[in-house]
Amino acid sequence: MQTTRRDILAGLASAPFILSGATARATEPQQIGGPERKSVVVIGAGLAGLYTAMLLQQAGLDVIVLEGASRVGGRVYTADWLENMPEFGASQIGRSYARVIDLCRQFSLPLIPEDRNLMAMASHIRGQWTNAADWESSAANLLVGDERTIQPALLGGQLMGRYNNLSDLSDWLDPARADLDISLGDLLQRHGHSPEALHLANLSGTGNDAWSASCLSMMQEQTRARFDARFGNVELGREERPYGFDNVRDPNGGLALINNIEGGCERLPKAMAASLGDAVRTGKTVGSIELSGSRAVIDCVDGSRFIADFVVSSVPFTSLRRISISPMPAGPQAEAITQLGYAHTTRAFGTITEPFWDDGIDPSFFTDGPVKMFWALHKRGGDTHHRFMVVLTGAAASRMDQFAPAEALALIEAEIGRIRPAARGKLRFSGIFGWQTVPLIGGCRHMFAPGQVTRFGRAMIEPFRMLHFAGEHTRRLEFGMEAALESGERAAFEILERVG
Repeated sequence: MQTTRRDILAGLASAPFILSGATARATEPQQIGGPERKSVVVIGAGLAGLYTAMLLQQAGLDVIVLEGASRVGGRVYTADWLENMPEFGASQIGRSYARVIDLCRQFSLPLIPEDRNLMAMASHIRGQWTNAADWESSAANLLVGDERTIQPALLGGQLMGRYNNLSDLSDWLDPARADLDISLGDLLQRHGHSPEALHLANLSGTGNDAWSASCLSMMQEQTRARFDARFGNVELGREERPYGFDNVRDPNGGLALINNIEGGCERLPKAMAASLGDAVRTGKTVGSIELSGSRAVIDCVDGSRFIADFVVSSVPFTSLRRISISPMPAGPQAEAITQLGYAHTTRAFGTITEPFWDDGIDPSFFTDGPVKMFWALHKRGGDTHHRFMVVLTGAAASRMDQFAPAEALALIEAEIGRIRPAARGKLRFSGIFGWQTVPLIGGCRHMFAPGQVTRFGRAMIEPFRMLHFAGEHTRRLEFGMEAALESGERAAFEILERVG
């Protein structure tokens, strides 16, 4: 009898998971007795790769997961050694993230409402401070008409949202929507927005800037966020909720609009890896994939070799493009692997030792200088001090990533003190982290450039010989952590359909 998707998912839900020893083991540099033979080799132990392996293992296939880093989780990374345990990567779980929520229940990982609410945000534009409440009427506001009502930090996303006519979660892949596969700057020019709107959108857009990212891809994310906000016919808050500025709890006792995993979101991939036993190998950086024979040959840089019927690459294309693939996919798929862009975000974390907003300026602020955004966060229950995050994106992040961590923190602290003297000596920095600096990842998330969705958005995920593709960058309908699991599920069932 053929195994169905429903059978696998039902079996996964009922399988006993052993959570003691939540880290995967590393293997010896070289196998004894020749290459290991497996049904499937999964490259990358992030959420997508781990979920692919879990589903295939549940179906009875012999699977191994190769992870180049010394830890599992990919871009789910809880800095539990730092003050306040900040999340370096993915952390937000929406109410409609069915796969994530189901896994959390299976592994007994409690979900809690995210408590990362920002205090009021001022703007520091061209050297002039303006509080949020005063922005519309401020002389520093050079926007035109109804643009003037939008805060600078939100302008890019909110203006793009005006022209987002996607209604279905898959609309972004419809060739009929190709007219939206343009940059935010081009979109705003098309609709006659002011030069100042383009200037601020270049600082506040979702991508690295207003010109390097496709609106079509970002509109898919807006559409998915709107779906989540309306999930279950319960309106919990605004559809536009950029940067996690607020959170809304369900008065009926259900999940909040945005949720986290109690104790840190990295607990989820660690639990997933533990459930796979010794099938997860860390410290295994893949150097080449040979697809010319009847089975795939995967060589790691430590000399170990694996032979498999199928390979799943769940690593970002920034990492896959450093792996030698023979033969290499051609056409649009090759363009995707070698050219898909990635966005850059760097964050610094710390504690506000003493409030500094008695200077009359809102606690949080958005700037057009080297320090992009300073988020002063409301206290959580039991907190004695406010937390803060400094969020740098695009060119600002890339520039700061060029410095050693201690030097970068010193530069950030000095710049904040220069523009906001009242904050001097009142910030205790605990750390800084940028995904662009992680060699095996190379960016906080993928970002389609203008025209790329049309050219290869559909073709990039198609299996090539024995090679299948997963990872958040191969999503179709979902977003964030749920998108990673969606992609892992798709890759697993592509293989199961071929196995028969």
